[in-house]
Amino acid sequence: MRIGTNPEKEKFQKIQYKLHRVIIPVYIPNDSHDYFKNLDIVFYASINSLLKTIDAKQTNITIINNNSTKEVTEFIDNLLCKGLIDKHVKYHWNYGKVYSILQEARASYEDFITIADADVFFFNDWQNQVHRVFNEFNKVGVVGLTPDPHMAFYCNSSLIFSKFLAVKKGKIVDNYDLELFEEGINNKYFFVNNNNNWKNKQYYLEKSDLKVVIGASHFASTYRKEVFNKLKIDKPIFVFPGGELNFLDLPIDKLGFYRVSLSRAYAYHMGNSVKQELMNYKTENSNIRCFNNKKNNFFLSNLGLLYSFKTMFARTVKFCFTQIIK
Repeated sequence: MRIGTNPEKEKFQKIQYKLHRVIIPVYIPNDSHDYFKNLDIVFYASINSLLKTIDAKQTNITIINNNSTKEVTEFIDNLLCKGLIDKHVKYHWNYGKVYSILQEARASYEDFITIADADVFFFNDWQNQVHRVFNEFNKVGVVGLTPDPHMAFYCNSSLIFSKFLAVKKGKIVDNYDLELFEEGINNKYFFVNNNNNWKNKQYYLEKSDLKVVIGASHFASTYRKEVFNKLKIDKPIFVFPGGELNFLDLPIDKLGFYRVSLSRAYAYHMGNSVKQELMNYKTENSNIRCFNNKKNNFFLSNLGLLYSFKTMFARTVKFCFTQIIK
């Protein structure tokens, strides 16, 4: 039999909500395969850079542990005990990226959600840069933390259809920012493919003094929470490939949201090693200054009805554009 009344009922403690949540899935098993070599050290460097570059007053952090090693699990638990993160999700086995991030993102209360791989190094002021984009472009649903010009036509029919006349072409990204990504994945020709040299010219949108690159990939991107509120609740089938295309990218495009990325690299894909320049990089916290002005957009909410027409239109435009970017 219960004795007494729960004292928490008398406290009336108010819940404090924040603007931004960062979700990082991690899988570092006891495996001698070269792919997993040094990933624990890389993961520690990633989290350290994240903690030192966010606005802690406006940011919550979730780490999803897909059955990693005991040492990695203890590291995450220690972060939770110290209050450096607010959530440690532990799975008994590896569910993969898409299953775990969809489950977590749908349940989040924050207005903006950054999803990043466990080997991402964050550079100063990245949060302000992504919030500035969301503030200026109210139909943007995804903002990549690094420029991804090669992804311009990937699941971006909504943007091509509605912003056809506003799309510009030119060089707005410094080679260095693209070469950083190439270095991380060990492919120095990544942005030169299919007769296109994305280092020379990019498709972009411009508003006021802000330019954003059309296209965004997955390794580090920020989403409007509204995206996850509207996504159909489908169940991923495989651990890997996890199904970003079918469960995230295509549905987001059908809902009428745009995919863009920052014109400078505010994150680095470390891979299996932490290079010396990153060890010497001086990270610093910054307050989020750019708050999104929430506006209901009837056209945006109903744009999915026009998706089939937009896709056909976007394919035609893609063919025309790619003939002049070679």
